Amino acid sequence: MWIAAVILLCQAQNLPAESDSSKAWHNALTPQGQPAAPLALADSGRSHYRIVIPRRATSQDQKAAEELQHWLREMTGATLPIVREGTWFRFGPRFISIGRTRALERSRLPGLSADLSDEGYAIGVKGKRLFLWGGRTRGAINAVFALLEEDLGCRWYTRSHAWIPSFKSLTFAPVPRTYTPALKLRDPFYFVAFDEDWSLRNRTNAPRAVVREEWGGHIDYGGRFVHTFHSLLPPGEYFDKHPEYYMMDAAGNRDPHQLCTTHPDVLRLVTREVIRYLKRHPEMEIVSVSKSDGGRTCLCPRCKALDEAEGTNMAALLCLVNHVAEAIEDDYPDAVVSTLAYLETIGVPKTARPRKNVAIRLCNDTVGAWSHPFTPAAECPFGEILKAWSAAHDRIYIWDYTVNYSHYMAPMPNMEVIADNIRFQVEHHVEGIMTQGAYQSPGGERDEMRSWVIAKLLWDPARDLSELMHDFIYGHYGKAAPAVAEYNELLLGQGEKFKDALAQPPRGIRYGMDHPFLSKEFLEAASKLFSKAETLAESEDVLHRVERASLPVLYVKLVRGPEFVGEEYGKVLERFETVARREEAIYLSEVWGAPDLEQKLKHWKGLWQEYSKKRSAQP
Repeated sequence: MWIAAVILLCQAQNLPAESDSSKAWHNALTPQGQPAAPLALADSGRSHYRIVIPRRATSQDQKAAEELQHWLREMTGATLPIVREGTWFRFGPRFISIGRTRALERSRLPGLSADLSDEGYAIGVKGKRLFLWGGRTRGAINAVFALLEEDLGCRWYTRSHAWIPSFKSLTFAPVPRTYTPALKLRDPFYFVAFDEDWSLRNRTNAPRAVVREEWGGHIDYGGRFVHTFHSLLPPGEYFDKHPEYYMMDAAGNRDPHQLCTTHPDVLRLVTREVIRYLKRHPEMEIVSVSKSDGGRTCLCPRCKALDEAEGTNMAALLCLVNHVAEAIEDDYPDAVVSTLAYLETIGVPKTARPRKNVAIRLCNDTVGAWSHPFTPAAECPFGEILKAWSAAHDRIYIWDYTVNYSHYMAPMPNMEVIADNIRFQVEHHVEGIMTQGAYQSPGGERDEMRSWVIAKLLWDPARDLSELMHDFIYGHYGKAAPAVAEYNELLLGQGEKFKDALAQPPRGIRYGMDHPFLSKEFLEAASKLFSKAETLAESEDVLHRVERASLPVLYVKLVRGPEFVGEEYGKVLERFETVARREEAIYLSEVWGAPDLEQKLKHWKGLWQEYSKKRSAQP
């Protein structure tokens, strides 16, 4: 029923019409439903419409109106005035209402009384009037960007690339609808997804994408995101005088690595610190009480007995977590205490249960993605663990793993697994999902496409993965898109061809660049496709995007070394260095401390010099 809307959209000067050709861009986000009667919004740079906001508009209403005004001006050349209700101005029959205006209350539109929670939105039409409203935080802003993206075809693919259709005459038929996302946390955990504007426009709410509070905010941990034991009870302050506050190892020695989570003083001191921190950070929504990274647990008689009785090391951890949650639930009813079900704490206790204000952050670690990165979570032990947790508790958050952490740029045919995992997790009533990718710098493998596609799936898991990737590639790479799309299909084909070898690759998710699917034939075919894409690029911007997308292929060649690549190694190295520096791809693997780009470049240059000397010494 949306075909009429699409036909109207094709009046745009630079928006290609829907067609059967796989080489044409088409709107993968087209809303489902019955379009309303067409609205003639602008013609030849002029509009009879006004944007109306409530008399006491919130900062979110104001931001929504400003964004709509800006992007409609970019699309049509027309500037729609923003007017508050209650002024002398007469709106007439044509206006766009944003937020809970009196005009909206009088409209009696379907969905007006729907609970849109914090971020849900609604779009309604009555006569020649368009109404956009939503939930308590970002609802109105989400309504605006849903209209711009889904009905009008705007895109914010990357933080530097807004793809906006240009209309000489804009008449379109919006689809009335209400929508509330199933996920409260939507976090494509890639560096390129941490930009505030990108996050707002693509409707993510990641802790590290710091969308300001006046624009509806983000999921806020107050600076203590994860692995917080040492910040809650610093060993440097307590260990010497009170080693009993910290874990006992198998030999009976105390170790500051983890806390003793059943010690009465630890319960008291950690709770005191959490309350102190909440007072200093009233904007916090999630309080992290989670173990230090690296595993291990306290084996003191108290902790050990509790864990053995409940069949999991989560039991002793919940002793502390539930104590904190109970202490804050009356004074901080909106705060959630989060802890990790990770490594030794991943199992569900036999009888102990998290309190209602506790979020279990379930990690797809050794039970899934770490050893089986190309296998859907539902087919790994993780699948049964998620089912058990979702039966035991109704506040589950997911920490998933989506890249090779030893090689951020490693080609990785796992987009289908990511999409399957998101759908499987939502089906089992998870409340939030984070997909940990190349989070330390730009330049991870297909990181821009991954971030955009994942954002769309987290917002609406029913979206079609292939259509989303097609949307991104043909919208982002211009005339070079067909060749880039061929590479995407080539990589997918390698995943299918080497399915058995990828079922449990050596070193798991950190597989080496000598894996059979990264064959010389694959690399040669990929290089030809990117060379073709570069010749097709119609502008320097598009050329740079193609060069950036080719970095993973260059990276594999560099890691394999000059003996594998041959005389072209020097050119590959020079090209990689140029593009990586330009794109600020300074982290090539997950390392703590200084970036490793310079170290890797130095190593590769050494290999090339040694190879060249050997070649020149040959008779």
